[in-house]
Amino acid sequence: MRTKKQLTGFSVLLLSVGLSACSSLPGMGRLFGDEGFFRDRQGDYLEAESIPRLKVPDDMDSYIIDDLLIIPNLASNDGQAFLQVPRPRPIQGDPGRAVVIQRMEDRSWIVVDASASQVWTRVRQYWLEKGVDLAVENPGSGLLDTSWYSPGGNSNIQEKIRITIQPGFQDDSAEISLIQISAPQGSQLSDQVDWPEKSVDQEYAFEVLADLSAYLANEMLLYQASTVSFLAGSIPSEGRARIIKGGEAEVLHLDADFTRSWAAVGRALERAEVEIVSEDMDARYFQVVYSGRVEEQPGFLGRIFSNRARQNGLPFRINLQESGSGIDVVVENASDSDSEVVTEEGSQTAARPLSAQETELKNSLLEAIQEFIS
Repeated sequence: MRTKKQLTGFSVLLLSVGLSACSSLPGMGRLFGDEGFFRDRQGDYLEAESIPRLKVPDDMDSYIIDDLLIIPNLASNDGQAFLQVPRPRPIQGDPGRAVVIQRMEDRSWIVVDASASQVWTRVRQYWLEKGVDLAVENPGSGLLDTSWYSPGGNSNIQEKIRITIQPGFQDDSAEISLIQISAPQGSQLSDQVDWPEKSVDQEYAFEVLADLSAYLANEMLLYQASTVSFLAGSIPSEGRARIIKGGEAEVLHLDADFTRSWAAVGRALERAEVEIVSEDMDARYFQVVYSGRVEEQPGFLGRIFSNRARQNGLPFRINLQESGSGIDVVVENASDSDSEVVTEEGSQTAARPLSAQETELKNSLLEAIQEFIS
């Protein structure tokens, strides 16, 4: 007498044999191949067409509706087809979604505590809500160009903006900058322009950036189901600040130009509460006193011992040096940078071995800068 378990196993065996023989039966070949039912559909999305946006009743909230998969114009150089449709990255970052606008001399930018692929959809939506068309959308490189538009109903001038979205110094953070150009109303204009290195009207460019930062801050604060752009998912999420170790010496490499790196390091030192004794932007160095990462202890005695630990810090000099396409942040003992010896070749900085404590503090200072840089 067959048991139920034996009958089940026999049925599975017959089903497996039947499926394996399907391809050899007449007419069963139509199940597979380019014309078959089980064909490869990974490129079907390239033939998709846009449909009207879903109309949400006025008494309902449409806040979390995003254009996740924006179909680019494949006829242009900006469109890029994916052989495999990219998947959205998981949501990461601080739930507080900090949005900070920073300014140094004639440059300004926004730092957002969210990945570039998350920020992309919101920056795009910002312009659409302003009623400004987008002439160029290149999510793979984080570029958005607006069409020419008249700001605030001004009939005398036209503006055009290029927005760049790239990873920030920290992982899963983004940095937004823009360039603005303008032209008199009625001029013969084209969307293909030669972009300058700096905005024509820097004050207006800063106003646009400030308005965009306020919009993003509101979006990040209220948005509950934060989404990412599929196409912008190719923008790296890794930060542009990384520590390179070579033996006992460590170097913090920043993938940025000097001006941006100088502002970032200065801000990191302030956030890490490192005492800055002096700084010289032309000579590219900060002079600091650092005693390591001391945690505050509660109570009167705890504060006394914490302050005493800070007072026993050592002087260090933080140098910013050109390195390829970026900047290397190098920490050295301040006393070494001030002492010199005379050799046949001339005056040179004296070199002496660092003590274990100095090496540990130097590496700790570099890691503190990396942790607080933005």
